[in-house]
Amino acid sequence: MRLRTVGIAVVTSALVLALALYLSFDWLALRVPGWLNRWRHPIGASQTVTWQAGPATAAVPVAQRPPNIVVIVADDLGYNDLTFGGGGVAGGAVPTPNIDSIARDGVEFTHGYSGNATCAPSRAAIMTGRLPTRFGFEFTPAPKPFMR
Repeated sequence: MRLRTVGIAVVTSALVLALALYLSFDWLALRVPGWLNRWRHPIGASQTVTWQAGPATAAVPVAQRPPNIVVIVADDLGYNDLTFGGGGVAGGAVPTPNIDSIARDGVEFTHGYSGNATCAPSRAAIMTGRLPTRFGFEFTPAPKPFMR
């Protein structure tokens, strides 16, 4: 009789565990690879970097140097999400002062072109200078749980 009770408890526990794993599969599928990677390849402590001093005088005068160009690529950022453009997320409740200062002090491009409507193919187009459909990068790769 005792062996039967233990057997029922073991089977019930196994079924409950299987149901819990089944219901949390998407959550586990997204997190377990990261846990395993951190365990197999731990990140070491930060290292201090000592930089060398540059030359006392510039080799090329400022007027003869090419311009510095900074391209900022952000996912899901619309023109009207920045407070510089007169808008801002949540009606300006989330200010973007650092990006606004870059826009004020630099050049503002009001007309642009996107190589694709989604993030990864657009970045691939910027990095290669080619249309993503030309080299098979038409879609943003995503794990199957994200695709639903």
